[in-house]
Order: sequence, then C-alpha cells, then structure tokens
Amino acid sequence: MAKETISINNRVYKAKELDFNFLCMLGENGIDITDIDKKILPVVRLYAAYCMGVDAEVAGTEINLHIINGGQIEDVMDVFSEKANDSDFFRALNKSEKKTTQKRNTKKNEAEVSE
Repeated sequence: MAKETISINNRVYKAKELDFNFLCMLGENGIDITDIDKKILPVVRLYAAYCMGVDAEVAGTEINLHIINGGQIEDVMDVFSEKANDSDFFRALNKSEKKTTQKRNTKKNEAEVSE
C-alpha cells in the first residue's frame, strides 16, 4: 500500500491520488503521460505542488530547501512512484492508451498493405 503522506521541510502533506486533475496539471505544464519517465523531476515537482496546494514554483523552492537541509528528492519521488503504481485511474488510462496505439498500428499496417 502506498504511503499516505509526504514530508517536505518538516511539514507533512497528504499524498494525493493520481487522477484526472493531476493528468490535467501535467498537460497544462507540457508533460504528456507517456513522458513521465523522461521528465521525472518536473513531474515530481508538479506532484509535490499538487499535494501541497501550491504552484510548481513554490513547490520547487520547498524541494530545493528540503534537499539543502539534508532531505532527499526520493522523499517525494518514492511516494509519487507508489501512488502511480496504485492509481486505478492511471492503470485504466494506460490500458486505454495501449488499445489506441494498437488500433493505430493495425490501421497503419492495413494502409501499407493496400498500397
């Protein structure tokens, strides 16, 4: 079971579920769900902001201070990873994305064969 809190600078925040609102937050910041692994630091900053109820820049400043004061980025990354793995919404979205990709590939292959 995923952790239920994140501690940043000796403040504890509820670790929020990864849901449609978080996906929108990623999109508003130019991050597609398929890019999460490639852009992990901006995603972690956005997740911290989401949990803290602040904008990404404030969250980044807090994470920066957390690290300077001896904390680890993994304090947030680990909770995000656990929430991502436990997210029913992200799992369902991933299945949907795979089906869409398979349909596109099938149509592409059919188009190439008919040429």
